[in-house]
Amino acid sequence: MTKNVRRGLFLLVATAANMLVTIIIIVIVWLGLSLLFPLIGLRNAGSFVVVIAFLAGVILSFFLYSKVLKAMRRRPDLEERFGLLK
Repeated sequence: MTKNVRRGLFLLVATAANMLVTIIIIVIVWLGLSLLFPLIGLRNAGSFVVVIAFLAGVILSFFLYSKVLKAMRRRPDLEERFGLLK
């Protein structure tokens, strides 16, 4: 397998994992806010909940993704194995 193929596979897997984490965070935040808002008296806040859940999912997954990539870059053999060095 060439370095370009390994790099492409790494990017595909990383992107799929990032999308999965984003969706999981959105669902968790959406469910949490949907259960919390009626308790504090906000009944018709459905669209607000969706917007907040989406933004929270995107922002939190971005920070998590960057932390994971920083941790992976510390491993000296990983960049060479996946062809991330130029």
